Amino acid sequence: MLDSPSPARRLSAENRREQILEAASALFIEKGFEAVGMNDIARALQTSRPTVYGYFTSTEDMLRALLAGRLPAMWERLRPLLPASGEFQAGTFSALFLALLHERELLLLLHSGGGPIFREQRADFLRQLQEWTTPYRRAEARQPQTLHLITLLLEAAAVEAVRGEQSEAEVQAKGKTQARVLGQFIAGGMAGLSSEMQLS
Repeated sequence: MLDSPSPARRLSAENRREQILEAASALFIEKGFEAVGMNDIARALQTSRPTVYGYFTSTEDMLRALLAGRLPAMWERLRPLLPASGEFQAGTFSALFLALLHERELLLLLHSGGGPIFREQRADFLRQLQEWTTPYRRAEARQPQTLHLITLLLEAAAVEAVRGEQSEAEVQAKGKTQARVLGQFIAGGMAGLSSEMQLS
């Protein structure tokens, strides 16, 4: 009967897998997903390509593992910002925007390529964000385009804010001003949406 792997060996394998994912994420963001191969990741880790293949079959496999592990954790971090009443105010959007700025690596990773997997993952991300930022349940059915545009604006503004060589402090400082402007803009859109509902 074969002995099962010791906890130390299992932990070592888990750590190695996470190291590979961290290196892959950094390269995808720096060079763009399509420009990164398994050789690049092995070279960054100063290891052999067979070692990398022992954990992942392709860079797409790595990307899926990265997003599967990080997106649920992000939603859990954002969940406390949701109002208990379920009714959003402009300040809720501003708070979500500032919170998204702390998710810099994940936002940049979602925008590091343009293939089908990225379209699929970004669509899922926006769908989840739209569900959270729907201010009025009745309006969701009547004015889905307006709500979708608000969601796109929120995500695009956050991605634009975290791009470039900026420190975390610089991103947050600039983000506070952007959050106020974004909140005012969305508040106007929400007021218009409410008026349309009353007239319909």
